[in-house]
Amino acid sequence: MERDYGIEELISLIEKRARNLFITRQLMCSEAVLSVLNQGLNGGLPPEIAVRLASGLPEGLGGSGCTCGALNSGVIAIGLFLGRNKTGLLNSRKIMAVSRKLHDRFKERFGTTCCRILTKNLKRGSKEHFGQCAILTGFAVEVTARLILYNKPELVAQADWVYLDQRDSKISTRIKQISNTIRFCVTF
Repeated sequence: MERDYGIEELISLIEKRARNLFITRQLMCSEAVLSVLNQGLNGGLPPEIAVRLASGLPEGLGGSGCTCGALNSGVIAIGLFLGRNKTGLLNSRKIMAVSRKLHDRFKERFGTTCCRILTKNLKRGSKEHFGQCAILTGFAVEVTARLILYNKPELVAQADWVYLDQRDSKISTRIKQISNTIRFCVTF
């Protein structure tokens, strides 16, 4: 669905949708970043593949506490939309420069890219931990969207505004999860 709005509104919707999917615990940080950018900007990946690609990145690369999963997923999304289609070193310079900008902006804002340090002094799984990661997820997806859209503004015209406008409550998400569990159990 095409709307007559600009890049800034689109970036705002992308950020809100990713945070919503994370806060309602439908997706982890990295999954929310890649999924929303892919589906919201029509990246071409089936939604379940986008989730799979990002599913090993949460909590600093599989729980190791290294580089923030949301940041890593942002780099994957940059590759999806701006990555090279040909071999050769010259074709890789632009994507590397854009990925570096994402890294540098994230580090400038939070002082580090290390999940372990970003969540230091927070009990894993606590409300505070989740809140901190929601902020990181929102920032990573917002900066990534900005970098992608300023390099490829024609993506605004193909954005899926209906998907990006969706907001789920924690209760509706929980009901969906219970319903899916029941359906799964009934099929076996």
